[in-house]
Amino acid sequence: MKFLSVLSPRETALLAVPAKAYLYRFCLSVCFLAIIWYSLSLESVESGIFVLVLLSLIFCGDVLFKNAKADLCHGQISMSVLVAVSVLCCFGYSLAQTFFMRPLAGRLVNLYIPLLLLLSVYLWNGLCLSRSKERTYVFIKKLNDFLPKSGRLLVQQREQRVFAKELVPGNVVKVLPGERIPCDGVIVKGETVIDESLITGNLLPASKTVGRPVYAGTLNKGQEINVRVEKKLAQSALGDIINALADSEQHRCVEHDPLDAYAPWIWGIVFLLALACYFYFYAQSGYTRPLHNIGFFLFVLGLGCPVALLFCVPMPSYFIRRGAKQKHIYLQNLGVLEQLYRADVVFFDKTGTLTQGKLQVTAVHAMGKKDESTLLQSLISAVQQADISFAKAVQEYGRVNNISCQPLREFEAFPGQGIRAVIGRHVILVGLPNWLTKLSVQVPSLPAQEQMIVGVAKDGRFWGYVLLEDSLRPQAADTVALLQKLGKEVVLLSGDSETSVKTVAHACGIEKVNFGVLPQTKAEIVGNYISLGKKVAMVGDGFNDIIALLRADASIVFSSGNNVYNNWVDAVLDREDLSAVTDLLALYTRWILCVRGNIILSIICNSLVLAGLIFPHIETDVLPFVLWGGIAATITLIFFNSMRLLHIK
Repeated sequence: MKFLSVLSPRETALLAVPAKAYLYRFCLSVCFLAIIWYSLSLESVESGIFVLVLLSLIFCGDVLFKNAKADLCHGQISMSVLVAVSVLCCFGYSLAQTFFMRPLAGRLVNLYIPLLLLLSVYLWNGLCLSRSKERTYVFIKKLNDFLPKSGRLLVQQREQRVFAKELVPGNVVKVLPGERIPCDGVIVKGETVIDESLITGNLLPASKTVGRPVYAGTLNKGQEINVRVEKKLAQSALGDIINALADSEQHRCVEHDPLDAYAPWIWGIVFLLALACYFYFYAQSGYTRPLHNIGFFLFVLGLGCPVALLFCVPMPSYFIRRGAKQKHIYLQNLGVLEQLYRADVVFFDKTGTLTQGKLQVTAVHAMGKKDESTLLQSLISAVQQADISFAKAVQEYGRVNNISCQPLREFEAFPGQGIRAVIGRHVILVGLPNWLTKLSVQVPSLPAQEQMIVGVAKDGRFWGYVLLEDSLRPQAADTVALLQKLGKEVVLLSGDSETSVKTVAHACGIEKVNFGVLPQTKAEIVGNYISLGKKVAMVGDGFNDIIALLRADASIVFSSGNNVYNNWVDAVLDREDLSAVTDLLALYTRWILCVRGNIILSIICNSLVLAGLIFPHIETDVLPFVLWGGIAATITLIFFNSMRLLHIK
């Protein structure tokens, strides 16, 4: 998750440590903190308390110092470096106050509790970030579970179990009922019903006969079949999706502590304050006792990294998700906010994205002297099991006109292209005219229409077509105009006809369009822009765009209950209006301002606390209350400042 564009490309050392290492040390540090706090309240022997603190640094702080050393060796001043310096300065100050005959300058007896509190919060922060990263890698490894593991290879009529990845084009495999198909191929023997929801997104099983294609990972729910391998497992449709998912998760993986971007600035401010305090009190003492006044330098550096600083990002991140949810925006990867803000190009799908995806049949045209009622009956029968936008419109049209459906023998959906169905002895093809042409159907020259054209072919002959109309989403043109005003290139990608795509593009104010493109082509276009070094955001509506969505730097979809891949995109918009996309930009602005505001609050409040602790206008007995009250007040202010993200207009 990339929160801030200024972060170094190198992974911070904080995330190179396993989460378990942080967990054990965090629990142990909390125990040490409780014991030492109790010992201080009883005014126990100071040397014994020092030993406990030393043990806590040895057994709990080792990971902090290793992280700080690794970051410094790479020339990076990270939060690990800042926390390590503060912890060491607190320890050095407290050591001098405990054992030196002439303690260093300073008004607190020791800084053991602030030291341990800062260490514990650092370990907790490391635990959270490391767990987030490890969840990503565990998910990537589990992606292989979607791939079939083995197949029944037929060699001279004998069955042999082999690994699915060993199958090559030309092999023939047997697939029993209840087994997953181990490859992309073609049925050469048998008839069955296959659950293809993992590939096509269609929730209903598809009937398959000899000569029909099947896909790796799909489930055979019917009879035994033999399949001829057409592609290796790595080159299969499922393999492409798995690779896209793995690349997407790797891209979204947490690589940095978000506060690392601010650590150098905070370190510079704290160091200058510590140096100023040292020279001020050195001058006040008449430029005598220079070593004694080092206590003020260590004191300021020790308390210069406020505990509240480590809450400056986690709290806004939690509340921005809650605030976005109230606007029906589900942020599954918080990094999508910055990626959309930084994007050079924003791609939009057409149907269901720029438009509402609720098509309506406006006209039916049968070719020649063919009967329109027969055309409609065949069309509606063919799409009765389909779960795509134009199919729903046709089904609704059939219900309104009381057209009965004939039983299906076979059904197969081709995402972004069309449907193949067998009714009785007839093969019905329903889909885009260019797709029908690729299947050797002679499609006549159709009149230019602004509406979507869906052709119907029966037994290889063009039967007729229907016109469907889809209205734009509310605020579609305004959203596109705002994105263009922000300097982003807006591109429309669609598998629909040239006329319908250009009509929608003109209505939205989009100049650059790509029409008649298949899902894989969309992904290639997105990849080409990324290879040119451009940041890319993709806005789609469902399954047909999944590879393109996963390949983009920011993937945003409009909610679809039937899209099995919704959980793997960055943001899901459960809204009707397209302004939800620009709301993401507003969320980023509010979030980043809140983070920066929290950092400024923590520095200002900590500076006031330090001023109260250093200068002698407060009684010594009151100083601990100033310290703990200041820490509590700063965390409280950050909490309430972050809560403002719950209510974003």
